[in-house]
Amino acid sequence: MKNNKLAVPAGNGTTEQISVRSDFGTVFVKRTDEGMILRPVRANMTLHEKAKQIYKVGTDYSISAAGYIYLNKTASISIVTPPTVSVSGINQPNPYVERNPKTKMVETVNVRKIGIGYSPIGNITVIDRTLFYNIYTYLIQSIQAKMNRKVWDKNANQYTTEPAYPNAARIGTRMNKPETSETAQWAFFETASPLGIWANYLDPAIQECLDEHTQRQKFGDRMAQTIVQRNILADHPAIGVRSVDYIAGESKKTGRAVVTVYGYRHELMPEDLDSIQDQAARGAGTITISRDEIKEVPIEEEKDALEHETEDEGKPKPGEEEPPENWKPEGTK
Repeated sequence: MKNNKLAVPAGNGTTEQISVRSDFGTVFVKRTDEGMILRPVRANMTLHEKAKQIYKVGTDYSISAAGYIYLNKTASISIVTPPTVSVSGINQPNPYVERNPKTKMVETVNVRKIGIGYSPIGNITVIDRTLFYNIYTYLIQSIQAKMNRKVWDKNANQYTTEPAYPNAARIGTRMNKPETSETAQWAFFETASPLGIWANYLDPAIQECLDEHTQRQKFGDRMAQTIVQRNILADHPAIGVRSVDYIAGESKKTGRAVVTVYGYRHELMPEDLDSIQDQAARGAGTITISRDEIKEVPIEEEKDALEHETEDEGKPKPGEEEPPENWKPEGTK
């Protein structure tokens, strides 16, 4: 790659030549009147299955929420939360959480986040994403996933046509309830009226779905924000990757994947991010803006967010854990 030279203001009325060497394209670097200069960075970052940075979806591998957080160490995409989010055309506090009036558990979340960072060629790119997260929807999807699960044949290394959970649920209407027994008690969940799903809440598969549903109700607001952040990092051109090429390890769950990430060392201050955010909201300026609503999140990505937010549940928070016996502050005798 040849050196590319660009005459830029030096801050004192003169110009100077700045050479930039890059192996991913021609990069024009500008120095601002304040003297700020962008420095391109390219890194091949390794994600590890053991660290839960990648996970298997069917025959492919995807990057987890934890994996994107790791990649962002190089991409340096700033995630900001606007003060309001539009809900049915009305601005509400962001995130806007609706709770069950009796249990106070989370039922729906409307959240909007904006990712601000540099593209591989040095343009400021803004990814604006809004999500409506309906917890009831994912309960239905979880039950349907159990209904569709097939038995795995280890010898043939493929799924059979036999249902893995034949007594878990039935599709029908509220009027045609399945027969009850000592191993089958049914609850109806409406999907598209008059149709719905009769779920056998004595079946272990459905009990697992209900356990997940409780976790979603507890952590729904945090999960929604994790989903939005993950989508922003996946869509931003500095990363721009959703599936990866899997490199098998020596044993199970020790595989890895290598992702190329682009970033820029810069000197953007919080007030600069505020200005960019304002431009994005108005659609003004010369920045590149991608604005969209997240209409559907695959159940695998939603479950990844659930695992990410509940992984440390029950562990003591910093400052809550008791110090070891006979512990003394450093420097004391």
